[in-house]
Amino acid sequence: MIMTNHSIDADAVELAKELDGLPLALSTAGAYLNNVATSFIEYLRMYRESWARLQKTTPALLSYDRTLYSTWAISYTQVQRQSPTSAILLRLWAYFDNDDLWFELLREGHSGGPQWFRELTEDMIRFNTVVRVLSDYGLVDVNTTSREGEAGSRGYSMHGCVHSWTRHVLNEVLDINMARLAMRCVGLHVPHDTERGYWLVERRLIQHAARCRTMIVDRLSTVEGDELILHHLGDLFLDQGWHSDAEAMYERALQGYEKAWGLEHTSTLDTVNNLGILYKDQGRLSDAKAMYERVLRGKEKAWGPEHTSILDTVNNLGFLYADQGWLSDAEAMYERVLQGYEKAWGLEHTSILDTVNNLGLLYTD
Repeated sequence: MIMTNHSIDADAVELAKELDGLPLALSTAGAYLNNVATSFIEYLRMYRESWARLQKTTPALLSYDRTLYSTWAISYTQVQRQSPTSAILLRLWAYFDNDDLWFELLREGHSGGPQWFRELTEDMIRFNTVVRVLSDYGLVDVNTTSREGEAGSRGYSMHGCVHSWTRHVLNEVLDINMARLAMRCVGLHVPHDTERGYWLVERRLIQHAARCRTMIVDRLSTVEGDELILHHLGDLFLDQGWHSDAEAMYERALQGYEKAWGLEHTSTLDTVNNLGILYKDQGRLSDAKAMYERVLRGKEKAWGPEHTSILDTVNNLGFLYADQGWLSDAEAMYERVLQGYEKAWGLEHTSILDTVNNLGLLYTD
């Protein structure tokens, strides 16, 4: 018995040396050995085979990366045997950020996702069961501490090196369907700024949105049919002050809307309006003016000059004219808004009082 223990200890030492004592590789190997009835020697054999394959397929990999990739490949093969859905989820994770993936975020893509994804997001119990397999093999960690005011259920995270492996090895070739699924989950989860605690959701979403933005701009040439998703991502970036990212999303959405619905469709005009807001925030006042005036012309044509939706655009033009020092033009806009609101809602509605206040500020100037 003593000789057997010495043999096991020697095998463990040999494996540790083979893994260069790298903590991440050791923890992955340890998680595998805890879940699978195999010996140190057998694991060492699988590791060497995995290493040899990587040496042939990706000879440019550093020794450090090849060590890690070899251990993850062994675990991934076992995950595929034990839970195919867990293995596919690991591949999908490459299209999100590595940090903080949670149930409600993925649930957004439930209805439009493939069968495996609909089963994964059927309920939280099923989701947690699938992710637990990845956690058991040391590929994913449970976020054990909740963030202050966190919106939604507790999430899961993945080490940045593991995430790099999922991107470059498990997804050596871009999977457009997975990329679009991730984009839909993120875009559909963007809250409206009238929702309670919306900024907490935005804080959790922003890094996932940044990952989507990279894929959309750098790797997806077209995303037809996802204009609304792109618009939502633009809203998120605009609200977070990421102006260049917001502009990229709005422009992609606008191209899609114009192609699908035409230049004057209300969805097209909504995106044009948000581009106007973005340009104003950037100080590009002439560009903002062109956007607002295009929206105004389109809405007047669609609904008539007195529709309340038009008044929001008229009000935006009033702000813009005031900022440019065109005070008489601003006054005309505010008075048009005031008359429209008074006709629609009466003299004491709060929106009317806001416009009266704007006129007061204008008269002071």
